[in-house]
Amino acid sequence: MKLLEILTSPYLLRCECAACFTGTYLTMTESVNGMESDAITILANESLYNQLKLGNQKVDMHSRTRFAILLSLVSNPNRKMMFIKNFIKDKNFDLDLLSISSIREFNKRPYSNYKNKQRPKKYVMLPKLDRYIKNAVVFRRFPELMENKILPYETQKIIFYLIEIYQLGPQYFQAYFKDYLKDDLILITHVLFDQYSTTKDRQLVRLIQDVYAMIETSATYRFKTIYPHSIIELTNKILSQSNHEYLPFKTPNFGAKNWDEYLNLVEQTNLVKDKFQNIKNSYNQKVNGITTTIKKHRSTIQSIEQEIQKLENQLAHNNLSERRLRYLQSICDLNPLNRLKTIILSDRSIHYFPEFMFEDSQEYIEQLTQKEKAKLLSKLKTVKRGILKELMLNLSSK
Repeated sequence: MKLLEILTSPYLLRCECAACFTGTYLTMTESVNGMESDAITILANESLYNQLKLGNQKVDMHSRTRFAILLSLVSNPNRKMMFIKNFIKDKNFDLDLLSISSIREFNKRPYSNYKNKQRPKKYVMLPKLDRYIKNAVVFRRFPELMENKILPYETQKIIFYLIEIYQLGPQYFQAYFKDYLKDDLILITHVLFDQYSTTKDRQLVRLIQDVYAMIETSATYRFKTIYPHSIIELTNKILSQSNHEYLPFKTPNFGAKNWDEYLNLVEQTNLVKDKFQNIKNSYNQKVNGITTTIKKHRSTIQSIEQEIQKLENQLAHNNLSERRLRYLQSICDLNPLNRLKTIILSDRSIHYFPEFMFEDSQEYIEQLTQKEKAKLLSKLKTVKRGILKELMLNLSSK
């Protein structure tokens, strides 16, 4: 099948950036344009669409993109939704293939623009299709919720759905109820709180908090007066009938029994918090000042310690120099021959001794033994110039 051959052919990307990735697959999209019948055949056959994974066990971004391209070839929205619903119900289908971002990118259609007479491409929203894909994990667990929301069910069934969806993962819980309208969420919170009042089941506390938190960000009905359910009414009910410190909010309710009292207590608490924060800021400022001063003193101490160490090193060097001076002074008290012999027998280098001590040594070389001459010549091997060089040349010639 040519369509499957194109979709499974390896595409080499120039780089891994989003532009190159999208551009490469947009080119693929153009090459498969018009192959709707083949696309329907592949989507209806598990062994065929699984070839889009290219033999990989896990779905990667390439597999998701190829599947999105395949799905984009189905022009009939109802048929497309039928495929999505069947995939969700099929336990063998890998839900990772359903990427909402990829499907939106590669399911764009041209639309009219009368001002400049251009027909750019735009993703045409299909609310049900988007909802199926975003909540695929929930709908696989509860296929009946694809067509019905949880409100028509009896109380125990609603509680069951809420607990089970939350156990799938908080992210799936948030995504599923994000599409619920404000009035629906208020009713659900009423159901949850009534159940909690009866059973005192602790796992319902988190559900009440999460659903309540979503009410403010949820959409509202166009005609608000038709739906009289009020969040203020709900809040007053929970505050007045519950002794739980963190209901309905995720923060303390300060023991308030109605919405107005809560707002007043929040304001008072904020004033106290602000005053405390001022004290804390003052304390932190003082501590920071002390810390800065300590760092400066430590830096000063370190500099002083380094200077002391430097002076101690100089003193130690001076002590060594003093011992050398005392030793050289003792040699100076000897007659020239004995001084020369002492230097020869010393285990110190010839350079340890000042050059002036050898000025009269030439006259006494003949009085040295052969052994002393050899040892002196050995010491003089490193000499390069001056009196010592002359002394070495004299010794070498004899």
